[in-house]
Order: sequence, then C-alpha cells, then structure tokens
Amino acid sequence: MPLEYGKVIYRINENSPKQLYIIGISHRDPETGRNGSTTIQTQTDIFRIGEWLHRNRELQLLLPEGYFTAAETCPPALAHSSSGQLDSYLLRQKLADESRFVNAEMLLKENCRLRVSQVEDRSIYDAVFQSLRNLKTTGTAQSSPQERLAQLQYLQEVRTAVLLQKIPAIVDRELNDGMIHNQSAMFTIGLNHLQDIVRYFQNNAIKINSPDAGRMQPANYTAELNLLKNGFGVTIIIPRTLADDRRLLQMTNLDRILLAYGRTGQEWLN
Repeated sequence: MPLEYGKVIYRINENSPKQLYIIGISHRDPETGRNGSTTIQTQTDIFRIGEWLHRNRELQLLLPEGYFTAAETCPPALAHSSSGQLDSYLLRQKLADESRFVNAEMLLKENCRLRVSQVEDRSIYDAVFQSLRNLKTTGTAQSSPQERLAQLQYLQEVRTAVLLQKIPAIVDRELNDGMIHNQSAMFTIGLNHLQDIVRYFQNNAIKINSPDAGRMQPANYTAELNLLKNGFGVTIIIPRTLADDRRLLQMTNLDRILLAYGRTGQEWLN
C-alpha cells in the first residue's frame, strides 16, 4: 500500500488467510453534517486504502461502525470490480457534497462493488447514545458529571470490544451465505478507539474495568479475543492525513503506539 494512503501502526498474524484491516477514521460533524478542515482528504485516504485492498488483497467485505441495515438490502460482493479507478477530482467532489450524506465506505461499496454488513449491536449503540445525551444534562442526586463521563467511557469501550468480538462470526456467515469469497474484511472505526484495540491485542485479551459510577454499576468486561481464537491476522492502519497530525496522535495516545511499532514493524503493506 502506498505510504501516501496511510500508515500501519500494528500487525499480527500477517500470513493468515483470514485478514481484518482496521482503519481508524474521522468523518463529518455528526450534528451539522458538515466537513471539517481535513475531512475530505481523510475520507479520500480511507477510500484509497479500501480500493487498494480490494485490488491487491481481494477485499470484498466492509464492516463500518454505525451502520445498520437489513442483510438483504446489500448485494453480494464482486471478486473483481470492472470499474476503473475513481478519478481523484471526482472523488473529492463527491465527498465535498454536503447536500447529502456520503462517506468513503459508501463510495467503496458503489465503485468496488463491496459487500457491506452490519457489525453494530443496536442495544449497546443506543446505550452509548443515551449516555452521551445524559452527559449534556446537569448533575443529579444520583450521578455527578464525572460519574456520567466515566459511564460513557465504559460503554464506549464495551461497544468497541463487542464490535471486535462479532467480526469472526459475521465474516463466516457472509462466506457461508456466498456473499463473499474469502475471509478478509475492512472494519472502519473512529480513531480514538484504536488505542483500546491495540491494547487488547498486546494483552491477548479484552479487560474493561467497571467505573462503578452512579446507580448502574456495570460489570467488568473480560473476554478472550475471538479474532485471535479464530486465527485472524489483523492490520491497523491510520489514514495518511490523520497520521501526519501530530497533535491528534497525541490526543488519541497513538503517538506512543506509532513510536513503538516503528522500531519493530513495517509501516506499509507490500
């Protein structure tokens, strides 16, 4: 993969026939739907990464966070798309259009004929959304703002873990149903979740401690990684625009991960 598209920050089991490519993303403002100063270029990077994986790694399955749909609404993947490479000017024009919602994953589905499948758990997704709304309200006798923030952070991390845990079964289902022809997938998730994901793989397990905040007092979450149990290789990639933003990497604690991986790993794909 050309370095101009992105940077690899973590790899494991790279020779496995089962491969998951995790792409840390940023997108439009969720409330206004408007692009930020780097949104278009970041989404362009994400599209090019997916396009390259489709052409060079036979990628056929997309697993975007926040995606909900009935399975029958998305057609099977095509092993090799007949469409040519999307012109960079046209790609940026499509991503810049704020009159409708569009992102890199939608354009990959359209131009590379990739299969898209839901990986989100609706109940956890809704719990995170409700917790985020609660955070914006004033404190109550039951919970302080600090407790609600701890609750939100806990739910966000549990959501990330559940997404990861569901992926092997989804890939197997899509393969068995004839919707894809190999066991490779691209999972897109917000950049700020990558530090947790890397930690899980470094520890060979998921362990999330309960904040014991407020009245809910959620349970600790511990589990073996289904991806490793099922023999998946995992590659985590940051789009080039985000990888070049030093302040953003520091805010998301990815600067240290990049530094550590840079000493031992390869920051691109052959």
